[in-house]
Amino acid sequence: MPGLYRISGFLVYFWANENDEPIHVHVARGRQSPSAAKFWILENGDV
Repeated sequence: MPGLYRISGFLVYFWANENDEPIHVHVARGRQSPSAAKFWILENGDV
């Protein structure tokens, strides 16, 4: 899926149409992974 950024060896990306989950990005070292961390982006801009 689309990669947004590469930062110090980490890839920040998202999956399209991920059910009814709130807006979030995945972060993984090197490449996309099923065990990547998820960071939710809140309405006030907090993560």
